[in-house]
Amino acid sequence: MPGVVATSRRGAAGLAQGRARASGRWRELPGAAACAPRELLPFLLERGSLSQLLRAHGREFRVLRLGQGLHAGPAGVLWTREVLLLLDGVPVVWARSVLPADALRGAWRALRGFGTRALGDWLFQRGDVRRGPLELRRLGGADPAARAVARALARTGFRAETPGNATLWARRSAFVRRGSELALTEVFLPPAKRLRRGA
Repeated sequence: MPGVVATSRRGAAGLAQGRARASGRWRELPGAAACAPRELLPFLLERGSLSQLLRAHGREFRVLRLGQGLHAGPAGVLWTREVLLLLDGVPVVWARSVLPADALRGAWRALRGFGTRALGDWLFQRGDVRRGPLELRRLGGADPAARAVARALARTGFRAETPGNATLWARRSAFVRRGSELALTEVFLPPAKRLRRGA
């Protein structure tokens, strides 16, 4: 596939991590996938554009932007963007992108006015973007990331899509362009398990 160059770290260390239960901390592929639900594996393991893969599983794909802007934190000023990815009106993925604010004046300046465009549609058209290893994590209902997802769904009227006791799966990776890194975290909501290609 043209665009993002995929890289991954393999070997005994990754396999050993994967034998442990993938819960509470991030674990690198390939071993972490052994703990994930079979229905989610095509999405969790996809190294290309998740947006394109989701489009093949529904009639209407849409990005609902929850928030985008600059925030001060311990690591300095960061740019963050949170979205819900919807298929046929149902949220299936919550995603958060984070990068240093000064990168908006350089390698990532195109993201400043990104609106509701799918990030993957832009990333995977760039030949100078390199993707790092994928990591997986299982989220319990008390996990901060799971609570952030629940709040986002509640604000948009989708509370019922994620029961409080649901176990969610997340993945994360970093994209590097011209030495500047964008971190992307994606959380898969319960309806994602019911997706079927060509539906």
